[in-house]
Amino acid sequence: MTTTPLRPDLAHRATLGRWLRIQTEAIARPWINVVLARRVYRPEQTTPSITEEALRQLYEGLTAALESGRYAALDDHISAVTRAGYVSGYPLNDLLLILSALKTEIWQAVSVAFQPVDALNYLRSLDAVFQTGLSYQARVFADLVQRDLSSELERTRSQLEKLDQTKSRFISIAAHELKTPLTLIQGYSDILIRELGSNTSEAAHMALTGLSSGAHRLLTTVNDMIAVSQIDAQSLQLTFQLSSLPHILQIVLQDLRGSLEERTLTFKMKPIPPELGSFYADPQRVYQVFDYVIGNAIKYTPDGGAITIALDVLEGPADVEHFVEVRISDTGIGIASEDIPHLFDKFYSKTDISRHSSGRTKFKGGGSGLGLSVVKGIVEAHGGKIVVESPGYDEEKCPGTIVRIFLPVRYAPPSSVGRDRLGLSSSST
Repeated sequence: MTTTPLRPDLAHRATLGRWLRIQTEAIARPWINVVLARRVYRPEQTTPSITEEALRQLYEGLTAALESGRYAALDDHISAVTRAGYVSGYPLNDLLLILSALKTEIWQAVSVAFQPVDALNYLRSLDAVFQTGLSYQARVFADLVQRDLSSELERTRSQLEKLDQTKSRFISIAAHELKTPLTLIQGYSDILIRELGSNTSEAAHMALTGLSSGAHRLLTTVNDMIAVSQIDAQSLQLTFQLSSLPHILQIVLQDLRGSLEERTLTFKMKPIPPELGSFYADPQRVYQVFDYVIGNAIKYTPDGGAITIALDVLEGPADVEHFVEVRISDTGIGIASEDIPHLFDKFYSKTDISRHSSGRTKFKGGGSGLGLSVVKGIVEAHGGKIVVESPGYDEEKCPGTIVRIFLPVRYAPPSSVGRDRLGLSSSST
């Protein structure tokens, strides 16, 4: 029977493996001592994860792999030591030093025991094995890190979801509990103002007016809280009916006329496109959108500034014939670029907390930080989109802000509304 001769590199490895097995104590003992001297312990550990037995098995796995040419078992030993070290808190560099230290110990022993030519052949064969082993060890370590990071991210995500659900439940419950007594306070104060009329003192009349105004403002905030909780729960209900957008805007401007005059702001409404007729929308919610957005423009535009509203009819996707774009432009202080991505976050506000007692249309007046979140939810529930643009924030140059609101022009009540179906995904502008 003939035997196929081993290739030179395999022969060198097999010979080296047999020699290393004989030299186990001479080589493995000092290497194990070096590794154990660098052991790392976590505070909760009483015994090290990397043991002398595990290191000895790694050495024996190396000799067996060199002798047989089969390296799967060696990978198992490398993986076991790496996992144990990772659990103990070893950094990757220290784990890589385990194999590097073994390689150095073997090199020194081979260089002394063999002639230079044979030693070079052995070392060349050994180098390829260790390079592969180090790469595999680094890959195992990376997989362990990725697994733990994924688990940690999942735990964090779950905790944030629970926190957000708790917060949404609190907002919903608190808002509904507050709404009824606030409605009564506002209603009775209005009745008293109307019934008493001039039959009361000026001080009493001012007190009743202040009570009604404060209740109205707080009730507005409560309604915003309820709307936010509905938007979060994806349960915001719209009552679609034929609506005239120019008429809704006129009502909003009429209600805000006092603020415009008080702040000496110039208002301009560009001509309405003649092709824009009535379409299906929720008029109360659309009013809420423009009341907040125009009120915001008033709030952040210094006295004597200007606010402009322009409407354009745009072509829509196949299932929506047209979109109407409403642009609200102001000559206000603008918005910093880093703030724009967060404008629609709940409770996000850059307003000084000391100004929260001022009116909502006073210059840089206070607010709950819910308005734009509600506006975005209402616009998207209609199947539309809102975009905010500003060159930046500057209270001296007043670069201004443009808010663009897109609403679908529907001539029949929609059965369902979805932004993706309308071609208005979050990536579009």
